[in-house]
Amino acid sequence: MLTARKLMPALCVAASLAGVAVYAADVAATTASAPTAPGVGHRWHHRHHGFMMGFVLHQLNLSDAQKTQVKGIMAGEKSQFQALRASVKANHEALETTAPSSPDYPALVQQAQTNAAQRIKLASETWSAIYSSVLTKPQQDAIPGIVSAARAARAAKMAAWKAAHPLPASPPSAE
Repeated sequence: MLTARKLMPALCVAASLAGVAVYAADVAATTASAPTAPGVGHRWHHRHHGFMMGFVLHQLNLSDAQKTQVKGIMAGEKSQFQALRASVKANHEALETTAPSSPDYPALVQQAQTNAAQRIKLASETWSAIYSSVLTKPQQDAIPGIVSAARAARAAKMAAWKAAHPLPASPPSAE
């Protein structure tokens, strides 16, 4: 005889397995439909060069020749970004395992600051090269409007979210 004590765990396991199967099918369908070749669809910009840069370049509706130039500039600096990423990762792992009282800790913190400065400098050089050698004057003039519109849209989205999710009222203080 099937009792509730035996039936409930079996139903939970079956539901969990069904959920995992649906999730796996969804992931497989999403992965199969995603473009994999470089330059296909809207995936032509590299994410490691910063979200805003890619967003702005996408909004400028670059020509195919301009996209090729941007890819060339980013490919030229790819090895520098990869080396910097490796340094950041190694330094971060060392910082996680080093006690703040260790004599090596200040040097690791200094290396983290140097890595951050190098990343900012490299991203700035990349953007400057694209701005000055690839973009036309009307595209350059459109950038401030694109950035301010994106910031305004983000602020509106955040305000709407905050309105829909108000903070709980704090209890009155007992003084």
